[in-house]
Amino acid sequence: MTQIVYTVYWENKRDEVRKKHGSFKSEEAAMEGIKSWWELQKEHYKDPHFERTNTGALEVEYLQDDDNYVYRIEKEEIEGHLPSTSYKLLTEGEITATRQKYALEEEQYLFDELAEPYRDRLIVAMNDAKKAKSYVYDQRGRMIRPLSD
Repeated sequence: MTQIVYTVYWENKRDEVRKKHGSFKSEEAAMEGIKSWWELQKEHYKDPHFERTNTGALEVEYLQDDDNYVYRIEKEEIEGHLPSTSYKLLTEGEITATRQKYALEEEQYLFDELAEPYRDRLIVAMNDAKKAKSYVYDQRGRMIRPLSD
């Protein structure tokens, strides 16, 4: 089954860096994902500029004096379904074991240890519970690094 999704990318045009944030059911949901990301990062941008490109993508220029950095929402057709946004929290024992396994420091947190508002914003920003659970965060829900062996 194919479906249309709206995928958010962050781009640094000058250095040709492109990072995928997540795919969403609608362009509006993709914008909410960007705004949730900004909230988590404690970034406040006044009057972001929205521009529709020739390809139909929506570019969000958020820095007033630098158009090299943009969020880009592209309409794409995918096979299958969007990732699930539902998740089950780890038990206290599972959290302790995971923290030991990855040798996390005291100021590093698993998704499951974050306060609910931060978890909620991460799910809105990424639209993928599995991806959200695959990172290490600071106390305020900002990504530190991938959770890896």
